[in-house]
Amino acid sequence: MFHPLVVRTTIHIEDKIKIRLPVIYTQNGVLKSYLAYSIYKRNKSMSWIDASARAICLLVEFVEFNTTNYKYPADLFAAFSDKLFSGTINLNGEDPTGLRWRKRSIRNGNKIISYVTQYSDWLCDHKELNNKDKLNPWREATSHEERLNWAAYSHKYKNAFLAHTWSKKSMQEINKLSRNVRYQQDHRDNDHNSALNRFPDGYIDDLIHKGFIKPGVLATAPAYTRLELRDILITMLLHFGGLRRSEPFHLWLEDIEIHPENSNEALVCVYEPEIGQSPMSYTNGRIEFREETLAKNFQLLPRNKYEKSKKVYAGWKNNKLSQSKKNYMVVNWFEPSVGEHFLFYWRLYLSKQRVSPHKNREHPYAFTNQYGDPYSIDAFERKHKKAIERIGLSFEKDLGTTPHGHRYAYANRLEEAGVSNLFVANALNHKSIKSQDSYKSLSPSQIRAELKRFDSKAKVILVLGSDDE
Repeated sequence: MFHPLVVRTTIHIEDKIKIRLPVIYTQNGVLKSYLAYSIYKRNKSMSWIDASARAICLLVEFVEFNTTNYKYPADLFAAFSDKLFSGTINLNGEDPTGLRWRKRSIRNGNKIISYVTQYSDWLCDHKELNNKDKLNPWREATSHEERLNWAAYSHKYKNAFLAHTWSKKSMQEINKLSRNVRYQQDHRDNDHNSALNRFPDGYIDDLIHKGFIKPGVLATAPAYTRLELRDILITMLLHFGGLRRSEPFHLWLEDIEIHPENSNEALVCVYEPEIGQSPMSYTNGRIEFREETLAKNFQLLPRNKYEKSKKVYAGWKNNKLSQSKKNYMVVNWFEPSVGEHFLFYWRLYLSKQRVSPHKNREHPYAFTNQYGDPYSIDAFERKHKKAIERIGLSFEKDLGTTPHGHRYAYANRLEEAGVSNLFVANALNHKSIKSQDSYKSLSPSQIRAELKRFDSKAKVILVLGSDDE
């Protein structure tokens, strides 16, 4: 049996316009409906497009390997969804379908259902099909489902900035409906165990000054010959600036400058990689998006538009940006004095270690590799892993010693400082005040200390009680 494949291919959509998109190959050739869908959705992020293609490919695989005849598309999709969560291998290790699917997590399975549902809805809208032709059609919700719909609506309403513009009447009609296949509920809060995922603050000084060192260089040598300044700067942006792992790799040289309120502190602005405003030095004084500048001046795409397999790729999340038309977010140093240390190392990096781009491979990015090309996330992670191990720690997500652990540590320090949720949300550049909740939790040692405190109070109460008697 032929397994469908996802292959990224160059597509010509108009004269002189080429785009790279995933194409699904089946035993009958290219799945043309999905090709049309991916062209329609081409402005989505590469990660979204790739995930969508993989989800549809799974559906095609299920259809081609399944011998059951379903009367309605919705019945087929219900069976497909069931196999996502249960797998196709029975307790004896047998798999009559030949798919050999393992049981998927609720989070992953729900994402696949979402991608397939969107594709099916698009097909019906553009092919003038009926609701019954959808893989995941709407139906009348049960009373329980309607209550769940209202609970979800209430949660979104409380945390949406423009909730006052929503029509309650239209939501009443929508909440009376339900998809034939609903997302499964996961009551286990295991997606973000931030108590374990955050970097241990007590080791950050050792990581910077003893972890990111050049092998074989004497400890008494000058900092610019002894330290890996590029990796230190990126780590500082993560740990003391709260950036996500990929965000420092979108920085251009001009995005790091002297703070107008303190000449000893660095002001770092991270621009949206596509619609962020370009520095005027590249545009002859005219306002221009970065995507346009990269194409015109360097024949490059924004780093989030490349395939994930490319070294130059760097992801981007839908962050809260400045209210101006420039579309950027400011790095908020915590503690503020770190901005001064960052500026010192930044100047040292520029003058002593940064390799300028080759004249035939020019680019505007701040951090470069030994050849002058844009520094890759994979290369930084390898350097970070070696630095972690050099100071005697293990490189594990559960220990918070991967790069993303620094952002969790940043959020935790803000929480311990006693600032408001609104402040934390703005410092992390979250759109919703609730988004930072996934970064908050108590570690086992903190819980134990708190329980001991309550235990000591209980003993005092007990003693007082015996005296009264």
